[in-house]
Amino acid sequence: MLKEALEILATTPEKLRREVRQIPLRQIKSRPAQSKWSVQEILAHLDDVEENGMRSRVEAIVNEERPFLPLFDQEKRVVELHYNRMDPHRSLESLSRQRRANVRWLRTLRPSQLKRKGVHHQVGDMTAAEYIYEWAFHDLGHLKQILEVRRYALYPLMGNMKTYYRLT
Repeated sequence: MLKEALEILATTPEKLRREVRQIPLRQIKSRPAQSKWSVQEILAHLDDVEENGMRSRVEAIVNEERPFLPLFDQEKRVVELHYNRMDPHRSLESLSRQRRANVRWLRTLRPSQLKRKGVHHQVGDMTAAEYIYEWAFHDLGHLKQILEVRRYALYPLMGNMKTYYRLT
């Protein structure tokens, strides 16, 4: 299963690139709903969390004895770091560079390292392997968000067929 998670991590940047290249810049920058992030914000978040939320935590677990893994407040960071002002293409390129290096590094981890534990501030003990699975799950969630943005753009154009769908 770890091999599958690493494959998800390795292929996410290209999947993002394929989707983003088809979206007009105006749509990339706008939120589909007030409570939902824009594609621009999603890409900035993925770039930010790659090093500051994912790699650093797995690295701490692997290299330290039961490290404490503090809060990564993504809602606070989206505002404080001005994700809505970041160039989406630069965010994607930065994520791609970091991800290549991170996947190379993750593939070097030994089974004993993957079993090491850290203490997450809310959920308690987590192994390095569990964090890698969460990392891949996180990627898929944001890919889904970007696809949802594309769906939201089509919704107003569907005429009476909107009757069959609810946007959430």
